[in-house]
Amino acid sequence: MNNPQDDQNPQESGGNPPIVNLPPTVTALIIFLVLLHLSANLILSEESFYRFLLTFGFAPLRLQFAPEMPGGVGALFWTPFTHGFLHADWMHLIFNVLWLAVFGTPIARRYGPFGFAVVFGLGLVGGVIGYLLVHYNSVAILIGASGAVSALMGGALRFMYQPLIKEVDKETGEVRILGRRLATPSELLKDQRAVGFTAVWMGVNVLFGVFPQLMGMEGANVAWEAHISGFVAGFFAVAWLERRLF
Repeated sequence: MNNPQDDQNPQESGGNPPIVNLPPTVTALIIFLVLLHLSANLILSEESFYRFLLTFGFAPLRLQFAPEMPGGVGALFWTPFTHGFLHADWMHLIFNVLWLAVFGTPIARRYGPFGFAVVFGLGLVGGVIGYLLVHYNSVAILIGASGAVSALMGGALRFMYQPLIKEVDKETGEVRILGRRLATPSELLKDQRAVGFTAVWMGVNVLFGVFPQLMGMEGANVAWEAHISGFVAGFFAVAWLERRLF
């Protein structure tokens, strides 16, 4: 059984707690996403911004080697990753940043910068695969960190509902918190909180795609397929990290 370190309480370690208690990796990524979107909106014209999205967003049409797509063949290799750093508007960005802070924090604290990058990156690729399976012939462009954020969510689900593992020092009697054990899929199926959270989240995403009118938006505006496939990628990625890093 692995006993990775869990979140530390800043008040227990002495001193004043920081105003923003996020891991440096998560903080740096949020700052980068905000600055990138701000710069693109300040510097680029509307036409240039759209071309910017075409160049670095993922478009299924690229697989047909469409000559009108900027970036050429090389874009097939970078857009499965770069699309996750682009956002259509500020609301899109803010929504992803908030969920990134919530679910990226436990992943970064448990697995460190490398593990965080692995889950984030696999979420981006997983999101592209899910989107591609549904929109193979589509001209729509996939952008946004939603697939990666969903992967962080799927990874965090594996341990966020598990009880804390504690150890008592035989000499001092001090109780130390070691972390939370990673649950197996079969164990999560027996946890009503984990099942309920997953069912609601999956259900909302399916509604986005099947009944977009009920959700008050066009179905193409929400890449629900990327959310679900990214979630699955993160769910299984953390098991590999657990074996490799601990």
